[in-house]
Amino acid sequence: MVNFLKCYNILNMNPLQFLNNNPKSKSIYKEKSLSFIDSINSELTSFNGSYYDFYVMKKKFLTKQQQKTLKQWLKLQKPKNPPFLKLYCDDIKNYKNILLPECVDWIITDPPYSKKFLWVYDVLSELSNYALKPHGALIVMVGQSYLPEIINNLSKHLKYIWTLAYLTPGGQSPYLWKIKCNSFWKPVLVFAKEKYSGDSFGDVIKTSVNNNDKRFHIWGQSEEGFDMIFEKFVFPGQTVLDPFVGGGTTAVVALRRGCNFIGIDINKDCIRKTEERIKNEL
Repeated sequence: MVNFLKCYNILNMNPLQFLNNNPKSKSIYKEKSLSFIDSINSELTSFNGSYYDFYVMKKKFLTKQQQKTLKQWLKLQKPKNPPFLKLYCDDIKNYKNILLPECVDWIITDPPYSKKFLWVYDVLSELSNYALKPHGALIVMVGQSYLPEIINNLSKHLKYIWTLAYLTPGGQSPYLWKIKCNSFWKPVLVFAKEKYSGDSFGDVIKTSVNNNDKRFHIWGQSEEGFDMIFEKFVFPGQTVLDPFVGGGTTAVVALRRGCNFIGIDINKDCIRKTEERIKNEL
């Protein structure tokens, strides 16, 4: 196991910086929002819970616009404690030897897509039911070829919520010869233990053309795409698990956003490359 403390310098914009970085904000809106954020910031200083807990507590008293502003603001704040990183080289089947019950807020992962790996979605369903907190959810990128089987396996211990379309424009899009289909998107499935209790989200993610990063792993995904997933769902200070850590994209994005990260991979080279990547990029 490796345990790191990492910097997260992009966080903690002051209210004026935050509003000036929103090009859609009009001057009247900025004045109202600045006053609103200043009042919220004073409350946040004395609040003992997580940013997610603070958002849930406050949003029922706010307008839709204030909810949106608060969510955007909180996602740019440093958590009160620096995020931790824990990496384990182990088989996913041994998850109970690694994880405590209800220890993570989100599981964000991209398992292998081929038929011989369909069994991992059985284990992933069990693991998610065991490790997710009551309000938590599984967000899993999958291939289309065995989508019915994957949904069926994940549904054994979880409740299906929705499917996001992760668009992959350009030459990165594979041609499926057996189906005679040129695929320009991937499903990103959302499952929860019970009722989904996260924030509202849009169901399309569009990455840049040919932005398919294979530098660290043959099945790797881009930081841009996974950052968009985090932007929709995750708050700083929450704990994210990726049980198929691969080249470490989820880890890098999580730490940059001030999230705790737990990664598991059966391949020791993946763990080593992830450690090196984090040291170099963060």
